[in-house]
Amino acid sequence: MKKSPTVTLQAQAVRRIAGRYPFGHSGDIARADDGIQPGEVVNVRAEGSTRLIARGYFNPQGATPLRLLTWQDEDIDLKFYRARVKAALARREGRIQNTDAMRVLHAEADGLPGVIADRFGSVLSVQLRNAGVERHRDLIVKALKDETRAASAFERSDTGERRKEGLDLVTGTLWGDVPERVEFFEDDLNLHFAPMDAQKTGFFLDQRDNRRLMASLVRPGAGFLDVYSYTGGFSLHAAKAGAKATAIDKDNVALAALEQAARSNGLQVGVRWGDALEALAALEKDRRTFSAIVLDPPTLAKRRDDVPRAKRIFTDGAASALRMLESGGHLMISTCAHYIRVDDLLDAARVAAAEANTDAEVLDVTYQPADHPHLLSVPESLYLKSILLRKA
Repeated sequence: MKKSPTVTLQAQAVRRIAGRYPFGHSGDIARADDGIQPGEVVNVRAEGSTRLIARGYFNPQGATPLRLLTWQDEDIDLKFYRARVKAALARREGRIQNTDAMRVLHAEADGLPGVIADRFGSVLSVQLRNAGVERHRDLIVKALKDETRAASAFERSDTGERRKEGLDLVTGTLWGDVPERVEFFEDDLNLHFAPMDAQKTGFFLDQRDNRRLMASLVRPGAGFLDVYSYTGGFSLHAAKAGAKATAIDKDNVALAALEQAARSNGLQVGVRWGDALEALAALEKDRRTFSAIVLDPPTLAKRRDDVPRAKRIFTDGAASALRMLESGGHLMISTCAHYIRVDDLLDAARVAAAEANTDAEVLDVTYQPADHPHLLSVPESLYLKSILLRKA
């Protein structure tokens, strides 16, 4: 085995990283051997010690230079990657029901920082986000192919994270014949997306449990509003349960996919294109009412400094939603931003209820599903938080 270069940690970072926190920031690095190539695997040690703390990818130019893979002295080879994929699949065995779509790898939470893989039927969607996994892409792709046995796979490595790593954006087929329309099912709905037109890996699997929860609360014939709908997973489930669903989004391609999915499932969903808050104001002006509303915006806080502005958007949207919500109706407010806490959602909702001159009961707080694991050692792996309210 080729001798790996060494990265030495500052004293204050040793305990945190030895405790299986997988990120080393620039201020954590005391020094690094000369000549380390972006994404090269390194040994991590403490100052003045020869004891190995961990092994991981190092990118001297990266926003997060150190990404840890293992806390043991082991080779990072095909056997390693196959073992990680196999363990991830075993972790999910029997936990995801009534669908053939599932997240297979959830980056650091599955021990592979920078790798996202979602399975839709026999097709795999893959993202490789940092210089380390880019350097090992052939090994990782082979491990995924061997362990998942997916018939085909496509890549959507077109996220901003790659640019921060000094990498080009990459999309295309990884293996097999990727269909123009990837099809899968969720409960009694047949769903689909176009691999190269869809956002991220194709479909937001992380809201699966919340879609089921909201569908269980709708009344046949009652109004259901899906704000920031994307391809309308909430709307389709609600319509299948008998609600009169309306979806709002500013992505025309997503709304077209929603309408096509509704037709293929024998359903009707009304769509409104445009800015969510403006559309809410227009509906309110038209005196529309709903028995259930979902407010699920895209990431509004990519940095901690974004949180106050994001809370104001949640407050404005929730106030409008509460004014249109029937007495006894349900409102779900959801965020996929790590920096926005449950308390932030509750604060925004509390202000919104006051502005709407009503009160609401907190019925539930939900998190991401089992195929998007949250590890205690990786606080960033908890990202999806939702509160369910009942209007008084």
